[in-house]
Amino acid sequence: MNMKKINILIVLILLQSVLIAGGGSIFSRYGLGDFRYAYSARRIGLGELGYSISDREFISNINPAAWNKIGLTRFESGIYVNALNYSSSQKSVFNSTTYFNGITLGFPIDRENGVSFVTGLTPYSLVSYQVLSSEKSSLVPEHSVTYIGEGGIQKLFFGSSVKLPLDFSVGASFDYYLGEINNNSDIVFSDTLGFHDATFKRQFSYHGIGLTAGLISGDISKLFGESSFKDFYIGFSFSPQVKLKADSSSTYISIIGTYAANSGSIKSNLPLRFGIGASFRITDNYLFTLDYMTQKMSQFELGNIKSKNLQDVSKFSFGVEYHPNAVFNDYWSLVMIRGAVSYEKTPYVFNGESINQFSVYAGCSLPLSYENSLDIAFQYGKRGTTNKNLIQENLYRLTFSLSFGELWFIQIER
Repeated sequence: MNMKKINILIVLILLQSVLIAGGGSIFSRYGLGDFRYAYSARRIGLGELGYSISDREFISNINPAAWNKIGLTRFESGIYVNALNYSSSQKSVFNSTTYFNGITLGFPIDRENGVSFVTGLTPYSLVSYQVLSSEKSSLVPEHSVTYIGEGGIQKLFFGSSVKLPLDFSVGASFDYYLGEINNNSDIVFSDTLGFHDATFKRQFSYHGIGLTAGLISGDISKLFGESSFKDFYIGFSFSPQVKLKADSSSTYISIIGTYAANSGSIKSNLPLRFGIGASFRITDNYLFTLDYMTQKMSQFELGNIKSKNLQDVSKFSFGVEYHPNAVFNDYWSLVMIRGAVSYEKTPYVFNGESINQFSVYAGCSLPLSYENSLDIAFQYGKRGTTNKNLIQENLYRLTFSLSFGELWFIQIER
């Protein structure tokens, strides 16, 4: 069976499976899987984006220009629980898995000029699915096939930011993409003479070098004079197309042993991603964010072959964050609360039906000390449809992040 026939078979199984499981999206079989736009609970609670927000207390992984206000050496890490309820026209299945959500470290070099250095390893995409199907034909006796996919792409980055005249800030990071994606097919026959169980394994090891650059404007609200409307910023970030190298291998395992079908390196690519956003405050208590992101996933290629099941990605998000007025010895006056909504055109398209996702978010930051916090975010998302034999997914994602800040370096006036 050639590769084209295998891909057609998997499409049919994914759309008409008898049992669906796995901790990630059933659609993550295609392209590089589901994209992870944010790793910290604070960003997730604001709709996962936030291109125009410069923080003292948090590190952005999507716009290097946002590092210009880092005041202390900061360390962030966390985990998230990903739960999905899969529904078809025939049945429904629920599954959940816990994942590590990345790690970042940043510290200021020159606070006055907004020069900071940040490095980190964060998830870029996730592949996690499992499909079990019972099949039979006139040529082959009844058997079950389990399709399993796991892995994803990570982004290792380091970069810096700096302030410009008019209080603009720019930043750039060097990005190294790496990761493995495994697609396995396990065939199990009933007790029938002449047929034996077999496994087909296909692995892709990706790696490639990229760049992310960004800019955040000065405070535009100063043009309007004194008012409760303040801290109005516009920011954008882009990552040019990355040439990826995919080291591939295919293996058959049966009763007679293991057979390496083929191996080698093929070319792939990570299409350009662009995002833009705006943020402003009403008094000191309310922060509003509005963001848009797009990526040309219809241009994704693996071995110079494009997938008909991939389309361009776009995502809109709107978020609100509430900062109470801090009161001495009042813990709850230090707690930040946030919420958001987003609408996303995911990378997937089947039978001419775009797989879209609507999400709502809620979160908070609980201070552990003056510069440290535990951040929590919850996301509920609904994507897909049961029309045209497709799958509908209800996503429940709970994220926990720790953000620590310490004074490592003291600048001495000379």
